[in-house]
Amino acid sequence: MSGDRLTLPMPIVSSRPEQWMVPLARTVCRLSRRVWGDHQAVCLVGRSPALTHLLEKIAKVAPFSEPVLLLGESGTGKELLAKALYLLSPRRSGPFIPVNCPQFEDANLTVSELFGHKKGSFTGAIADRKGAFELATGGVIFLDEVADLHLSAQVMLLRTLASGEFQALGDSKVRRSDVRVVAATNRPLESLRLGDRFREDLYFRLRYFRLQVPPLRERGDDWLDLVAFTLHCLATKHGVEKVFSPQAMDVLSRHRWPGNVRELISVVTMGYAMAEGRTIEPEHFIELLGEDPAPRRRLEDELVRQLVEKGDFWHLVHDAFLNRDLNRTQVQHIIRWGLAHSGNSYKRLLQLFHLREADYQRFMDFLRHHQLKPQ
Repeated sequence: MSGDRLTLPMPIVSSRPEQWMVPLARTVCRLSRRVWGDHQAVCLVGRSPALTHLLEKIAKVAPFSEPVLLLGESGTGKELLAKALYLLSPRRSGPFIPVNCPQFEDANLTVSELFGHKKGSFTGAIADRKGAFELATGGVIFLDEVADLHLSAQVMLLRTLASGEFQALGDSKVRRSDVRVVAATNRPLESLRLGDRFREDLYFRLRYFRLQVPPLRERGDDWLDLVAFTLHCLATKHGVEKVFSPQAMDVLSRHRWPGNVRELISVVTMGYAMAEGRTIEPEHFIELLGEDPAPRRRLEDELVRQLVEKGDFWHLVHDAFLNRDLNRTQVQHIIRWGLAHSGNSYKRLLQLFHLREADYQRFMDFLRHHQLKPQ
């Protein structure tokens, strides 16, 4: 199993929930169903500029055959993006072979996994074996966590990338490599290559196309689409629709998601499983977030209460932000709460916060000028 694989905890059986995807992601989803079937659909959920721009870059590099290096935190979906690149490329008629680079500590086993071996080439080699580079001929090989690749395997991989040829362990026959390499890691290759952990020449061979995968916290409201999508998939599988309460959604909105998409899927699934009724409350999942089930009221929550009770927005929020007593995230939380309780209308939000209709332009100018509109 690949360390960054983000397979959802259920297959997509009867529906096409593409409403949470940008057009390019919908194309990838349809292609994956055609190639692998519904149970292995590649669903890149989210509509943020960060994800959209990344998918556009992937589409541009897909027609080439040079290596691609995907960099990003664990759980961001690097293998799904590697599959998207494969599906958008002319190589989608060939195999897609994933390899988890750190799965073998023994150098011979690692090299065998990549390039194969002949019977008797090392202890335990009781039969000939084809490696990933031979199995992936005409297609794509995905090297997950390439930073942990054994040094001896790094040498052979470098030779293959440089010459387009490889040899199985114990074999004198030289074979041609018709494979595109997509590598991924959550570790800082830039610094590792300066030491003795990762070969600098291999780093430059792998990063013909270098793509940075954004963490979930930098993808705006994509987490909302992911929550809705995961709940939809769970309802499709188990036949029961469930929703998060406003209090539960508030807890999710404040979480930084250090485990990224993988963590979010786990939390939503936990909440769905623990809720006996149709409403998921914070206590059904909060232990996975490492938070107190009864967190103290935050400053911005207290300000929301005061605003609804006829507090002065210009003093409590406007002046506090300009004096740096409130930060941008806190003000966006207040505005987001107001919009959620005003039908997503800024004019009705003014009424909720007891602002005059004549203040509308000043209010909107304040949000625009300081980039305070929720993403």
